[in-house]
Amino acid sequence: MSSLLAFPAGPRAKWVVFFTWLLIVIGTVATGLPEKFTDAEKNESTSFLPGDAESTKALEITEELNDGEKAPTVIVYRRDGGLTDADKQAIQEDLSKLNEITAEYPNTSEFGNPEGPRATAPFQLSEDGTTALIGNQITGTGESSEIIDPVEDYREAVSRDEDGLVVKVTGPAGVSADAIKVFENINGTLVAAALGLVIFLLIIIYRSPVFWFFPILAVVFAEIAARAFGYGLTEIGVTVNGQSSSILSVLVIGAGTDYALLLVARYREELHQHQDKHEAMAIALRRAGPAILASGATVAAALLSLALAKVNGTAGLGPIGAMGVVIAVISMLTFLPAVLVIVGRRRFWPFVPYGPEGSDAPDHTPMRVPGLSWVTDRVGPAVTTFLIIGLLATVPALLIPGIVIVAVLGLFFRFVGPTLDRKVFTPIEHRFSSDREGADETHGGWRRVAERVAKHPVRVAVASTAVLLIFCLGLLNFDDGLTQGNSFRGEVESIAGQEVIAQAFPSGQSAPTDIVVPEGTDIPAVVEAAAGIEGVAAVPPEPVNQGGGYVQLAAFLQLDPYSTEAFEVIPQLREAVQGVTPEGLVGGSTAVEADLRSASSDDNLLLMPLALVIVFVILLVLLRAVVAPVLLIATVVLSFFAALGVGAVVFDVVFGFPGSDPGLPLFCFIFLVALGVDYNIFLMTRAREETITYGTRRGMIRAVAVTGGVITAAGIVLAGTFSVLAVLPLVFLTQIGFVVAFGVLLDTFLVRSVLVPSLVEIIGPKIWWPSALAREEGREEEQIDEPAPAAAPGQPAPESA
Repeated sequence: MSSLLAFPAGPRAKWVVFFTWLLIVIGTVATGLPEKFTDAEKNESTSFLPGDAESTKALEITEELNDGEKAPTVIVYRRDGGLTDADKQAIQEDLSKLNEITAEYPNTSEFGNPEGPRATAPFQLSEDGTTALIGNQITGTGESSEIIDPVEDYREAVSRDEDGLVVKVTGPAGVSADAIKVFENINGTLVAAALGLVIFLLIIIYRSPVFWFFPILAVVFAEIAARAFGYGLTEIGVTVNGQSSSILSVLVIGAGTDYALLLVARYREELHQHQDKHEAMAIALRRAGPAILASGATVAAALLSLALAKVNGTAGLGPIGAMGVVIAVISMLTFLPAVLVIVGRRRFWPFVPYGPEGSDAPDHTPMRVPGLSWVTDRVGPAVTTFLIIGLLATVPALLIPGIVIVAVLGLFFRFVGPTLDRKVFTPIEHRFSSDREGADETHGGWRRVAERVAKHPVRVAVASTAVLLIFCLGLLNFDDGLTQGNSFRGEVESIAGQEVIAQAFPSGQSAPTDIVVPEGTDIPAVVEAAAGIEGVAAVPPEPVNQGGGYVQLAAFLQLDPYSTEAFEVIPQLREAVQGVTPEGLVGGSTAVEADLRSASSDDNLLLMPLALVIVFVILLVLLRAVVAPVLLIATVVLSFFAALGVGAVVFDVVFGFPGSDPGLPLFCFIFLVALGVDYNIFLMTRAREETITYGTRRGMIRAVAVTGGVITAAGIVLAGTFSVLAVLPLVFLTQIGFVVAFGVLLDTFLVRSVLVPSLVEIIGPKIWWPSALAREEGREEEQIDEPAPAAAPGQPAPESA
């Protein structure tokens, strides 16, 4: 395993790895696989239904009856004082325009009077005369454009709010179009915002105007590869929507950057001890690689547990997310180390980590590319790769100018490079300071934090736990009232149209609930039973469709069809219908969401414990102990409930959201448990390494001192990456972003840096039970290390360090 991990650091292997990744990315982009992945997204709520849900069975029958899945479009006209004759004439003119548009779409029917309790041609007029409805049906086959394109054309033709007349396009087709548009437009915005934030944070973390490019390049390559493999998963039946696609990007960018930070920190540490960059990278990969692999395996395994979810959208996120994390790990353990050893330690400028021989020692670069070595050494692979790709891809007429550019750049760096070295590229630490920067287990702010925690561990543990428990009290304010109808941030035309309809018609007029019964059923009895349910406005006795052994009826709810109150009507309606005919089914938009919410609740009960078991087993194998995994799991779970509690209060009091999605706890639990354990893995694997030499308590202090900075930086980057979900216009994604970001920061600054070290100090060597480390008590009696004097440039560190 050590040899395999160190492979990309080899003098020749680095070029093999680099060009292999380059060819993969070029091939992926050339074949358009990332775009195909986006096109394969399914954003209609019906595509997420579990196969055994009653609304799924009803949908299958109605699709056969109607030759496809029908999505009603409803256009509402309203004037508060009553529709005038001119308004009614305008409706007639709009009908002509709309039917001309429908002629362009073979999957749409003509506009006319929608089905309802007051159906009078040519449009449906409310009792008070203020509101009129017209509608049609759009037959969907799974392609997003078949819903979006006609709805957008309808809105362009008739939507308006002028001279007191309000016209809105709504209905299930309008709601679906708005949801699909949001999802289809978020990927570019999300990736741009996430990468911009990560670049900003990396510049601050590395304090270099150059070095940030290389981790970002590795992240971008991983993102491209992940979307290509994601398309492959959709081809074998995995359901992907805009929500899971967005989370995939956040996972790849956030987790990938975290793993890059951890590898680079260890590489930088080894560069201070070894002059040969290949040797330094090989050691860094051997020592940090297993922790990164374990972390990635933990996150991927936890995500894979989602594949058992009843909700297809949640189940699809499992393999998609796990695949993205695995590719991020592979990129950070292969492509990134290969690039870093290609460009050398100069890319850390102005804080270059020189080795024991000092700044005058040569930076050996075997396998230098003839004619491009100065370009590679000074500006890294960015320009070099661009030029190589340009030369390979250009037409013959541009080949000679490309060669001339390479030659001019080569000559420039050949003769001007030495002057730039002296005037520009000399590291600032060698020009203005006698110190050399390096990871130091005996100095720094995190060393002082660890020592203070060790002096009063019981007090610190009690105080930290109390803070988390207080945060948990916010769970009393948790409300699962978020639905499809109130999930948008800002005004959406379909939802605004629904509110206009509710002022004069039953709210369910725009989204009828389907009742499917076998032919031969006593239809009047079914109509009477369904209409007698509280919350049902009307059930017309005339069938919407029939054939193939079934009859389809429509029920109009008095309530908003996308409200939690309407969802509570569905079980009663089903009981009434099945009281007449046990084979009766209830479906439609309201029933679909009611079934989705029920399935989400079941998924919470199954998958949360399962994810805990998976993470616990991985920790057992990694730490070779029982007590430590139990401790880590307990602290992370407590942190999750604390983050969700704070989120519940913030969503209600600060943001004024109507509630949370029932699936929010599961999503946040998976991310926070897996990613929260990540940081504890990095801390505890280093603590175990230090324990072998220094004992448990001293080992923990040294581990916190060395890993504190990089884990804190990783936590800030991951929290920042998830927080960009707040730029998207969906309440659910905003809530995921807030809870996960807050939870990651809680893990970073409280759980990992304070609570876990204090508990380890209290428990002592028994934390490693039943491994041999739990029985080695002698080293615990030694004194805590005292800070050692810093080494002078070019000199080895004192023995006491």
